[in-house]
Amino acid sequence: MKSLVLSKDFLKGILFTSFIALVLYYLWPSFGDIFLELKEISFILLLLVSLLGILYQYFEGQMVKETVHSFTKEFSAFDGMFASCYSAFYRVVTFGAGTIFAEINFYHRKKIPVSQGVGVAIFRFMLFKTAALSIAILGLIFHFTYFYQMSSQMVWFTLLAIIVNFLINGILMMTALNTKLQVLLVRFSHHFAKGEKARKFVDQTNLQINGLRKTLKGVLKDKERLCFIYFWSIVKALTWFILPYLCLIGDHPDLSLVKSIILISFVTVLSGIIPSPAGIGSFEFVYLLIFRPYVGTVDAASSLLLYRFASFILPFLIGLIYVIVTKKEVIKNHH
Repeated sequence: MKSLVLSKDFLKGILFTSFIALVLYYLWPSFGDIFLELKEISFILLLLVSLLGILYQYFEGQMVKETVHSFTKEFSAFDGMFASCYSAFYRVVTFGAGTIFAEINFYHRKKIPVSQGVGVAIFRFMLFKTAALSIAILGLIFHFTYFYQMSSQMVWFTLLAIIVNFLINGILMMTALNTKLQVLLVRFSHHFAKGEKARKFVDQTNLQINGLRKTLKGVLKDKERLCFIYFWSIVKALTWFILPYLCLIGDHPDLSLVKSIILISFVTVLSGIIPSPAGIGSFEFVYLLIFRPYVGTVDAASSLLLYRFASFILPFLIGLIYVIVTKKEVIKNHH
């Protein structure tokens, strides 16, 4: 079993290295032009990107607040925002491994039981996927011919990714809402899980599904609140998804806002099914692959860096500040 875990880690390392190598291969001839492009970025654009990045986190917080409303009324939108940034900080420092544990720990500090915290963390992950899927599906419905003419391969791969994401979300939902199915799957998994670590993984997954069930039961009781949560998840996703358009419209005035949003939803859906630590490597590779034919390598790379600043670096920095402040408060209280 130990060799299996090592093989899995080794495979992840190979995949990560491969994606980074491919990204560097794409960008290597254009590095000079990319840095020149970044030097010309206006302060207003950088400020706008930062504001949208912060706004995304606030919308995330609002969504989490609505999600936990059924079992706590004292959780604010800013608590939800800091929960997201706190987990983003640990996503970077643990290379993705400690993301969900950090988020659960944050909820636990806010007097939310661990089991419910697990459910909220998984539900939050599912909601972002659902929002990206919704936008990607609408994009294919209304602009299928355009994207198919541009790249039929991209369309087919996106459709495949949509199906895979639907299966993952669907299985999680069905298992969480159907206790008999959950018991059946756990027994089936235990039958094939021979090692101690494999059984432990099955048990941990079972606990996560139990937590998701508690969250879903609370959310599904109030259909109006469920619609409100879904609304916030779409608004939240759009806050990030308009970033490429804002970064590229200056040099590409013919770029459509709607089609730019659809393209980044394709990137999110496709990169979501590629295994990589904390989503690093796979997202960058898919982003360049999809945006490069439309705007060229240099502009695609510079917009990618700004997008990653808003979606990856900014929440990490907010999380870092939160960790430092809370650590100081703990030390102060001890003394």
